[in-house]
Amino acid sequence: MIVAIKLSKTLLVAAAALFSTLVVFNNLVDYQSNYLYVQHVLTMDTTGNLTQADWRAVHDPWIWKAVYSLIIAVEAAIALLCWAGGCRMAFNIRSPGFHESKSLAMVGLTLGVLLWFVAFMAISGEWFLAWQSQSWNGIQSGFRVATLFFLTLMYLGQEER
Repeated sequence: MIVAIKLSKTLLVAAAALFSTLVVFNNLVDYQSNYLYVQHVLTMDTTGNLTQADWRAVHDPWIWKAVYSLIIAVEAAIALLCWAGGCRMAFNIRSPGFHESKSLAMVGLTLGVLLWFVAFMAISGEWFLAWQSQSWNGIQSGFRVATLFFLTLMYLGQEER
């Protein structure tokens, strides 16, 4: 039973790694699609009436590109940490040191929760008011990913007995 739990945890970390890898791949191959998301969120041009919050909008393309590059870099770090953590866990699946082998995966998952919660829900959704946009609102998808990563992180943190 313990090996099955360890395998379950390892496979969930691999799933998070695969997801993050595909996100990075899509952001690089179809750069423009999600770049437009960043542009519209930062300019706040689809949120409706901006009289009270117009000062928050960012209209500099250099900043849009820097923010998007940072997002892709963090997503790549998440993917690498989860892949490395998942491999480390797989190599230690029958070892008494399995619990200690989870550290890279836990860092990767935590970074994932932070990215999708802080960047997409807090900053994008609340600071740049993306919740008001009908077309460029990433709050629901950010919530889904942050929640899945958090649940995996909680499960992973439990020691196998």
